[in-house]
Amino acid sequence: MNAYLKKKTTIRERKQKLVRFMVSATFRMGLVVFIVLFGFLYIWQTNSISTKGYELSDLEQQIKQLERENRKLDVHVAEYSSMQNIQERLGGMNLVSADNIEYVTLVGTAVAQR
Repeated sequence: MNAYLKKKTTIRERKQKLVRFMVSATFRMGLVVFIVLFGFLYIWQTNSISTKGYELSDLEQQIKQLERENRKLDVHVAEYSSMQNIQERLGGMNLVSADNIEYVTLVGTAVAQR
């Protein structure tokens, strides 16, 4: 058969073929499956985003709580390392203060020799 003898489809026939395909049951079923699939994916994504939002909120609350505890610990460290507290703790250890303190002075002022 020659290529010129084949019947070529017209634009009208192409449009009718497209309309028949759009009306066909397989196309409609595929469209329904497509819509259901993307609806499910949308719901799943929305759910996961809201879950991550709750987790993020919980983590922010934990950060705030840990910062408060850190400030409390800083206050305790400052109180514990105060001079008054140190003297009170040393008083209970039966230590004696040094009476005669002698300081050593070096003859030369150089720290290292060349």
